[in-house]
Amino acid sequence: MMGPPRVLLACTDPDSRRALSSLLDQCGLKTVVSSSVRESRRILARGGVAMVFCEARLADGSFREVLHEAAAPEQKVPVVVASRLDDTNEYLEAMRLGAYDFITSPYRRSEVEWIVHNALHDAGVAA
Repeated sequence: MMGPPRVLLACTDPDSRRALSSLLDQCGLKTVVSSSVRESRRILARGGVAMVFCEARLADGSFREVLHEAAAPEQKVPVVVASRLDDTNEYLEAMRLGAYDFITSPYRRSEVEWIVHNALHDAGVAA
């Protein structure tokens, strides 16, 4: 048995990390936590990640670097950018760069469930 799909949660803010981790766990996912671009790259390189939730700003960079890594041909992992700010420019940039979706705090269970279901379905991963 393969177990639940793994999701990378790249997040530095402790409150956001707790909230998103709890919601992702409730969706039946195995959450792997990272707080930096460097650590996220290592996790993605090991493979086995079905999707990524990435905070807009990380300790050593931003969602841009993680999105670039996850979009590499050998990865093709859907990335959801999560932000504490409702910033239209950041939203537009994330979507232009290929993010699967963009969510803002407060994170709602129904929204996270919908995004997870659709992203995994689109990626061909059984949840």
